Amino acid sequence: MSVKILINNNDDPKADYITWCPTPCKITSDEPNAVEVVLNNKNPNQGGQVVFFQNQMTQPAGSLQFIVPPNGSVDFHIAGKFDDQTGVGFPSVEDKDTIIGITEAGTGNLLGEKALMVRVRKNANTLTIGERDRFLDAIVDLNQAGAYVELQNMHLSSNSREIHGRSCFLPWHRSFLLDLERKLQEIEPSVTLPYWKFDEPAPNVFRRDFMGVPGDAAGTVDFSGANPMVNWRVEILGVGSNRRIMRSYSGGINPALSRAAHVQNDEGQTLNLGDIFSVFSRRATFLDPGGIEGDPHGSAHVSFGGEISSIGTAPADPLFFMLHCNVDRLWAKWQWVNELFEPINPDAYPNQGAGDPTNNSEIGIGNFTGDTMWPWNGVSGNPRPNHAPGGGLPTSPLTNVPGPQPKVEHMIDYQGQHSRDNNLHFSYEDVPYTFDNTIV
Repeated sequence: MSVKILINNNDDPKADYITWCPTPCKITSDEPNAVEVVLNNKNPNQGGQVVFFQNQMTQPAGSLQFIVPPNGSVDFHIAGKFDDQTGVGFPSVEDKDTIIGITEAGTGNLLGEKALMVRVRKNANTLTIGERDRFLDAIVDLNQAGAYVELQNMHLSSNSREIHGRSCFLPWHRSFLLDLERKLQEIEPSVTLPYWKFDEPAPNVFRRDFMGVPGDAAGTVDFSGANPMVNWRVEILGVGSNRRIMRSYSGGINPALSRAAHVQNDEGQTLNLGDIFSVFSRRATFLDPGGIEGDPHGSAHVSFGGEISSIGTAPADPLFFMLHCNVDRLWAKWQWVNELFEPINPDAYPNQGAGDPTNNSEIGIGNFTGDTMWPWNGVSGNPRPNHAPGGGLPTSPLTNVPGPQPKVEHMIDYQGQHSRDNNLHFSYEDVPYTFDNTIV
């Protein structure tokens, strides 16, 4: 008897990855007779765990039973398991450590199994050694292939007006993170971007075998000999190349032992900055200290001296992406707390429709839900920057959204809470997917 499961309705092993979001699947049989099967977690006490749905409109369950017709198939959905009582999810720690068992109803005979991965973004301080090392290997491989520098060139000082101090700050950087993550997953599919939770000590992050520590008075970052980043060299257009990362601790902080960054707002305070996007995300100024872009985002950046403290050089230090991954996680958690995922809701994002390309002000093109985002749209010249490095957003074997030219609206409902076809296939370990008032 041949019965098998297709994750994301795809027979490609590169598609065997899920998050907390319901994912379409299919079970097929080449038997001449109908077969009644039961699906469940084969190893319920280890690895990633899943829940099952007969379809996206049904409540999740720990197992699923149905009849597969002769030489036919049945559609269903799965998602990573997130316990709504404890607020704890059950993600994978290794590639394909999640096993769905397929048994015959009545007899309990094992008909087959399917290995997959519940792949979510995690706190960098709590990664396993294997998770940490796979991330480091992948980002170093990307850098050595010459693709990392393209990301740095998107964030030069000359491009800052496109991506900072505007309402698109959070959507733009969400796309920026997705660009890097998809590139890393082309190298190592089990990798996700870890986040640096900068309002807490991070002793496992700031050590020589991970993000390194200042090795001299100037702040030259020192890595262990076994760390693949030991040979990392900074290359910044117009600034210089072939030098090591500089990252000194400012104001006497030690991020391994005390509060990791000089942020005024911790996570709880950040989530309470405001319950509409235009207040939560507004650019902080001396007279208007609110808004996530100023604090904790900006404060975390300038908690250090070195590349990460300046707009034009920050991505040269990979800690930049872990910092921004936490900023994006805070936005994602704020969206979940306030139930603001729908792009057409001005409380979720204020600038609706398309911008005016002739308007070169802050509210011009690039800030509206219908606008494509630079540089992935390839557009350069006024009012955009004078170059568009990097090409389109990388594709994914899991989805065809948002396509090579993402729009602002694509970054808002990232888990497909309202527009189910917009699942970008990333989730955070502590930000669940909610369906019909139930945490999946």
